[in-house]
Amino acid sequence: MKRISTLIAVATLALAGSSFAADRPVHLRGEVTAVGAGDFVVTDRKGTKTTIKLPEQAQVLDVSRSSQAAIQENSYLGIAAAPAPQGKVRAMGVMVFPEAARGLNEGHFPWDLGDRGTMTNATVAKVVKKASATELEMRFGGKAQQVVLDKDTVYGQFVPGKRELIVVGAKVLVIGASAADGATAANAVMVGRDGFLPPI
Repeated sequence: MKRISTLIAVATLALAGSSFAADRPVHLRGEVTAVGAGDFVVTDRKGTKTTIKLPEQAQVLDVSRSSQAAIQENSYLGIAAAPAPQGKVRAMGVMVFPEAARGLNEGHFPWDLGDRGTMTNATVAKVVKKASATELEMRFGGKAQQVVLDKDTVYGQFVPGKRELIVVGAKVLVIGASAADGATAANAVMVGRDGFLPPI
């Protein structure tokens, strides 16, 4: 697929300032409420409206629902999680990556979905099914992280998308940067299919 490596590298969401040394990184989740020739407006859950510039080089990802059934040993996942007892984390959102994503931006780092949230981009080493939840042992760079999947975990997957997906009513996660003058520009836009909000 055209430019798939670039798209996947963006979608692993390890952009915490590395691409925008002079700007403030932005992760904006919400609904598209207006679309212009080179920009669009996102309204977040609090009702705040933000105008997003959409440069020609910005990437668009088409995100659809997935399920726990898509996860097996050796799957490569991006997991947005909250702290859990015994050093584990509880998965709030899981993105199942295409095979071409394997190994890109691998690691465990802070994330802004929830209080003390983290992101884990890693390979499933073990799947342990229990009565109330499923636990994953995620491996990255010789390290391991235990992840709990429960009834509230949301699952997604993605393919490269087109700018035409950004329409009024679409649910999006915008990854970009806010400049000193207050303007926000997208580096990537994850667009949920059929009203689905990207789960990370």
